[in-house]
Amino acid sequence: MGVILIGLRSIVFILLTIFCTIVALLGSFIGGHRFALSTQRFWSVVMLKVFGVKTILHGDRPEVGLMMSNHQSYIDIWIIPKYAITVFVAKAEVKKMPLVGWGASAVNTVYVDRKSKESRVNTKNEISSRIKNGRSVIIFPEGTTGDGNGLLPLKPGMFHVAAEEEFPIIPTAIFYENSDLAWVGDDNMAGHFYRNFSKWSTTAHVTFGKPITGSDGEQLMIQVRDWKLAQLQQFRNTYRG
Repeated sequence: MGVILIGLRSIVFILLTIFCTIVALLGSFIGGHRFALSTQRFWSVVMLKVFGVKTILHGDRPEVGLMMSNHQSYIDIWIIPKYAITVFVAKAEVKKMPLVGWGASAVNTVYVDRKSKESRVNTKNEISSRIKNGRSVIIFPEGTTGDGNGLLPLKPGMFHVAAEEEFPIIPTAIFYENSDLAWVGDDNMAGHFYRNFSKWSTTAHVTFGKPITGSDGEQLMIQVRDWKLAQLQQFRNTYRG
């Protein structure tokens, strides 16, 4: 039954992704990036429903800023846009991908080439532009996915950028009641996909902190890390016993 369910969901995923990408591209020419971002939100909300992911928001919707979220699954990229107007930071290579790159550009994605010093400077300016225009920018400072029981070491780069540029950081915590949903270590994508989407339903919890600002990048990283660890521990105590 799980294989059939995944097959049906995969078909819907592919067709809806193609449809929303085309709509976002066309809409961005007519209504600008904000229209495309509305399409992204629609895509995220529908994908969560199709794949049986129930989301529970704890507290208020987030203010605008540089969102620093923990990262466990590619479901994460559907959850956050449900609650905020957001853009992602992606590798420059994504921009060149057929369809995926077109859709990413339509929703105002920030591209960065980590090998280029000039690109890193441009990234700061692009993030600043998005935030000033009322769009949060999503960063996963762990750099990869973890098991959800804690945090991997946070990469300090964007915390120092936030300190230098005075970007407000919005600490974000996502927690899945089922620990099997995490994509960890040497897991292959097929196995992770099967574990996630062969189930009828799963529940995800999300909470957004108040904006954090400061002039010391190291201190910002410590504040965000401690806030996330406390939130994740609270979720574990409540939903896993």
